Amino acid sequence: MAIQSVMIINKSGGLVYNHNFIEPKGTMNSNDYLILAGTLHSVFAIASQLTPKAVQISNKSSQKTETQVPYIPGIGVSTENKMAPLQLGSFMGPDYFQEPFTNWNKSGLRHMITDEFSMFLFQSLTGIKFVLISTNNFRNNTSVSIAENILRKIYCIYSDYVMKDPFYSLDMPIRSELFDSNLKNLIESL
Repeated sequence: MAIQSVMIINKSGGLVYNHNFIEPKGTMNSNDYLILAGTLHSVFAIASQLTPKAVQISNKSSQKTETQVPYIPGIGVSTENKMAPLQLGSFMGPDYFQEPFTNWNKSGLRHMITDEFSMFLFQSLTGIKFVLISTNNFRNNTSVSIAENILRKIYCIYSDYVMKDPFYSLDMPIRSELFDSNLKNLIESL
């Protein structure tokens, strides 16, 4: 999976972080990215309201299996020596997590597939949205699980290097060299 771009959208729909790992085909200026972030935030809100009541009122046993994301080992871990423990901020071990996790997106948009790219969204409990844009279109459940694992690792890096920065103010653009370098290392190790 080739990652083209990572965006972070705050809970009010403002773009607080954007990094292109592969330059897009068309030219987009900063205003275009702000419009895209606001549009994604609005589409997410509309999609969460359009979720059928039958899906929302499902019993707890089926709801648990629907939102459970399997852990896929080795994603984003350096390929040089996977057995050596890495320093990943305050998280221990060679990986950020080692068990399946429950996806917090109970309703709304999770991924969108087009002919040109695939877009995956992860919303934290606080409303921050992490958007991952991939160059290939993936149509199977394994690729969606891989993308959700990557997005959760990006969330862990965000939690470790942005939220623990005493100079960072919420809902302001992210200007952290540690976050940039760790995110770049994660994407390069895929």
